[in-house]
Formats: sequence, C-alpha cells, structure tokens
Amino acid sequence: MLEFNHLLKNYQEGKTLPQDFYTDSNIFSEEMKRIYFKQWLMVDHISRIPNPGDYFVFDAEKESIIVIRGRDNEVRAFYNVCTHRGSRICLDEEGSKKLLVCPYHAWSFSAEGELKAARFMPEDFKKEEWGLRECHLKIYEGLVFINLSLDEPMNFDEFIEPLKEMMEFHQTSKSKIAIRKKYPTHANFKLVLENFQECYHCPTAHPELCAVQDKDWVVAMGAGIGTAPQKETDEYLNKIKPWVEECKKNGTPSEVYLETEEGLQKGLNRYVDRTPIGNGNLSQTKDGKPASSLMGQFKEFIFKPISLLESEVELIWLVNEEAEENKDFKPEEVSYIWDVTTAHDTTIIENNQEGLLSQSFKPGVLSENESAVTYFYNWYFTNMQLP
Repeated sequence: MLEFNHLLKNYQEGKTLPQDFYTDSNIFSEEMKRIYFKQWLMVDHISRIPNPGDYFVFDAEKESIIVIRGRDNEVRAFYNVCTHRGSRICLDEEGSKKLLVCPYHAWSFSAEGELKAARFMPEDFKKEEWGLRECHLKIYEGLVFINLSLDEPMNFDEFIEPLKEMMEFHQTSKSKIAIRKKYPTHANFKLVLENFQECYHCPTAHPELCAVQDKDWVVAMGAGIGTAPQKETDEYLNKIKPWVEECKKNGTPSEVYLETEEGLQKGLNRYVDRTPIGNGNLSQTKDGKPASSLMGQFKEFIFKPISLLESEVELIWLVNEEAEENKDFKPEEVSYIWDVTTAHDTTIIENNQEGLLSQSFKPGVLSENESAVTYFYNWYFTNMQLP
C-alpha cells in the first residue's frame, strides 16, 4: 500500500490517473485483493450448465473457479485447485464429467466437491477432510454470481437489492444464451472500465451505436445519467418524459438507480437505467427490427483482469428460453450493435494503453462528458483504502 498512498498524493481531481496506476505490478496485486476478489462477480447464465455434471471454468488473474451442477441438481463453485499438490483439475473451459479427476496424480472429486479416490495414502488419511475448497456462489434470476473472498463476503441481498426490479422484469431466469463473444484486450483493466464510464468517444468511435440511438441520448445518457453537462442531461430527460409516463402506466421499470454515498463507502458501485431506443428503431439490430421474440432482450458484460496489462471483456446475449435460432432470432443480428461497438472499444483501449506507456505521458484534463470517470476513481480509491 505504500506505492498506492504515494501515488494517490500525486492525483489531481479532474485529470486522468498518473501513469503508475496502470503499470505498477504491486498496485495491481493490491487491486485484486482489495477490489476484485471482494466483489460479487456475474460470471455466466445458468442455462450454460443444464445437466448434472455440466461445468464451466471462470478464470481471472491467478484464480480459476469450477462452476458445476451436482447430481442433486444444485450448482456449486469450487477453486480449480487439487487439494493434493495444488494442480489445476479442469483444463478445458467447459464440459461434462461424472468425476473431476486431477491430471497429475488422479485424485478424483465428485460434482459435489467430495474427494472420492486418492491412491496409496497413509492409513490415518481421511478423505472427507480433503474435498475441493468452495467458492462463494449465488444465483439470482438465472444469473450466476461468485465472490472470491476467502472470508465472509459482502451481503448478496444488499448487493442485488437495487437491481431486482429491472432483472425480475426481464425474467432472465426464463432465458437462454443466444450467443457469447470474448474480446481479449491488451490493456490494464482500469482503462477498460474507464472507457465504459463515458460516451465522449462515442460519436467518433461508434457510428453504428449512434445510428440506432437518439443523438441526444448519446451525449446525455450514453454512459449513464450524470455523465454529461447538466443542461444536456435535463434537456434529454425532459424530452423522454412522455415515454417515462407511459412506462409508469404499463408497470414497466424506468427509474434510474445511481449508487448512494453509503453504498460507495461500502465499496459498492451499482447502476441501472432504462431508456428508449432512438430513431424509430425497435431493437439494437442493424436494421432496427426486433432481435428476437419478446423477453425484453437482455445482454450482460463481464470484465476480467487477466494480468497487469491484459484484460478480457465477455458479452453474453440472452433471449427467451422458448426462442428458436434462425426462426425467432439470428445470433449475428442479436449481437450486432454491441459486437461492433465492443470490437471498436478494444482497439481504442489498446491504443490508449500503448500511448500511456510513453515516457512523455502526463495525466490529461477530463471533459464535462467524462465526469463518471472521476466518479469511478473515487469509488476505486475508497475500495483501495478499505480494511
């Protein structure tokens, strides 16, 4: 923490972070322990593992987690670490197995994490004491969340509360994965997150996104409420008042949730909003036509720090569980806007990282359309200083 405290003294609000925040390996290590490993992370959708024995592996930084459905149909999460000598057990990203067998010395574990076989062990060896180590897991509306804390994690019910109304409305528990894509990004994870905190870059970098959205939305709400000058925000919110009133009449959630000061002090940073698609489009597809049969078509982002200068963004698009591919939806149409947008984001983030490594780099001044980046920094500083 000495490095962090020293760097924090050099931070000037209203500017980007000093270079070492993105390049210091000691800072990165502290970030993983103090932030990433303490958060509830949305890692996938339950439809990925429908049958007993089905599993997938979630990798981030030095940790690897097996999420598996047991013979009792319960879903559990285990560290992908053999309790014998520490070898990785599951080497494939996903699959289905009756037993999880370590490829090193063939210790085998059930889908419930129990050690089932270990050859040539001493007589006093007790198999029941050497099962796989569990990782905290919660499932809400079909979405799988894990928490990598080795201690008691933050309260999940408190974490999910502001998101419940929107998630329950979309009924993600009655959906399935239409398509998933990964975007490896050669950049520090904070640059990835900063990019998603602002839409100052959108008119330049994302013509496809801007084409399906109202131009006023791009400025005022492209990165969420409170991320644009007050004048533009007020003008846009006034413009969509009839839509908001119609939502209220129909019982459709449209309220914005912006994290409270109390939540920020606990290390939380939750946000949810719902705004209309612009320019007469019915969905964020290339032609603006509906992407699939109705469910309130939904997408999920997963951000994974891999190493100091390596990150990964994974997008999962969900459709109604009854929807049929090529009849009710086409994966490439469902994913169109956010696929091209995220591909563009990958390029601009990597360009940002390369320039930031220059000896000539100095923190730049943030625009009025990047106020959420400062908000993100304050959340980040709070988390880094929590016990």
